[in-house]
Formats: sequence, structure tokens, C-alpha cells
Amino acid sequence: MACENCLSRRDFLARSALAAAAVALAEACGDGQIGPPLPANNGGPIGTPPAGGNGGFTIKIADFPGLNTVGNPVILGSAAPERAVVRVDASTFLGLSIICTHEGCDLGVDGQTFLCHCHGSRFSHDGTVINGPNAPGPVGPLIHRDVTVSADGLSLTID
Repeated sequence: MACENCLSRRDFLARSALAAAAVALAEACGDGQIGPPLPANNGGPIGTPPAGGNGGFTIKIADFPGLNTVGNPVILGSAAPERAVVRVDASTFLGLSIICTHEGCDLGVDGQTFLCHCHGSRFSHDGTVINGPNAPGPVGPLIHRDVTVSADGLSLTID
């Protein structure tokens, strides 16, 4: 019995092979991750600052009200990508990378701690590990960044 809209076995196999080839090609083109690529780390631990640096990022303290509170981690966003600052005391600040040392995911802030939304690692406001990931692999403390306070005390430069 002839069917004008039916697929022959040959057509079915050809289309299936084409679909499988397209899936294989798409998989080969990516790194298996959904979203932007992970930051380069120059072969050092995840979160290591790039060699040669870029001269740092300068921010006005007044632009980040969270920096008025001691121990409060503040992610700097586009003002200083992949960086956070914590006020240690009246005139001292700590700079930290916000790249998780487990697998390179971006960290968020949860109260006075940093939280990795990928695998659940939690870091204190000074970058020490509170608890490791809920996935295999080691995790170390967050990478510290150099912070320089301006002479007038109104701005910070973070490497």
C-alpha cells in the first residue's frame, strides 16, 4: 500500500544520522557549560589574578554604602569585575576574588558570607572556607586582592 506522506526506511535512517551528526557537532563546539565561559586563571589556582595585572580598579567608597559596615562583603560588579571588598576597620579594607576556588563559579553574598550557588561552598567575609562543596573536588580560601586606600580616604584601588 503506497503512502504519499510516509518516510521510507532509507529516508528515516538518513535523517536520523543527520540529526545525530548535528548533535555531535554542537557538543564539540562548546565546553559543555551553559552560560559565559569561566574566567582564565593563568594556570594557577582558580581565582588567581591575571599575570601583569591591569593597574587595578578605582572605586569611590561612597558609591558602595555596604562598605560603611565592618565585616560586610560588597561585590563591586562592573566597577571592579570578579572582586569584592570588606571593611576590616575604620581605615582598612580587604579585597577578595569572587571566583569560587572549587570550580570557578561566581560567588554571591549571603549575609556576611560568600556563597557559591553552583555547589554550595560557603566562605567567611575574610575568604576562609566555612564549608566545602556538595560535589567532589577540593576548595581553598578565596584569593586576596591588594587594596590601596587613597590619601583622602574616599576611594579604593583594587588589583
